[in-house]
Amino acid sequence: MKLLSVDASGKSAAVAVTEDGALIADGFENNGFTHSETLLPLVDSVLKEAGLRIGEIDGFAVTTGPGSFTGLRIGCALVKGLAGDKPCRGVSTLKALAYNLKERTGVIVPLMDARCRQVYTAAFESENGEVRRILSDRAVAVEEIVREIRAFLAAGRRVFVLGDGAYLLPPDIRELVETAPPDDLLVRGASVAAAAASEEPVSAEKLTLQYLRLSQAEREKNMKKTGGNQK
Repeated sequence: MKLLSVDASGKSAAVAVTEDGALIADGFENNGFTHSETLLPLVDSVLKEAGLRIGEIDGFAVTTGPGSFTGLRIGCALVKGLAGDKPCRGVSTLKALAYNLKERTGVIVPLMDARCRQVYTAAFESENGEVRRILSDRAVAVEEIVREIRAFLAAGRRVFVLGDGAYLLPPDIRELVETAPPDDLLVRGASVAAAAASEEPVSAEKLTLQYLRLSQAEREKNMKKTGGNQK
């Protein structure tokens, strides 16, 4: 099965074509929130590298959150437009990040900057190339994930962190964990494909986004309604 996988959940964008789990071609860009201009050309470039036309793709995968509200919508809309009646798989952005480090052994803690001293995070256990979820996706204060990381370390676990929120950790914690190298720090298309393997396929129209929290505009609107008491 030839799978086209897409990520536009953050400042970077990633696309990959895989066949039965083997990487054929991939592309990556990290030039800011310009996905409306760059994502489709990136898809075209990767398809050309793979020597394929879009009609030869058998299925699609896309990160569905958490992440940038605009980026997620652009990525999902693109996949829906390309897929037609072909099967699609929605993938947690945090799960896709974890698959960047699937060859490591230990606890993988993906961290995405959610602003306001919060991160989108989860935790996964990786061993022998297998990735298993141990904490659900959620938005938490940096201090809370620090406590969880300390608990993993106290239990003698090796802890890996990655994502654009990794540098929000205080220096004393960053000295105790292992931060992914630059090439593995952000979501890669091949990791979206690997994470999608365990997801159930759905029709394009049934792809849904997982925001985890309200957008900034929605939060500000609610704050006005509640007199500034909305968190």
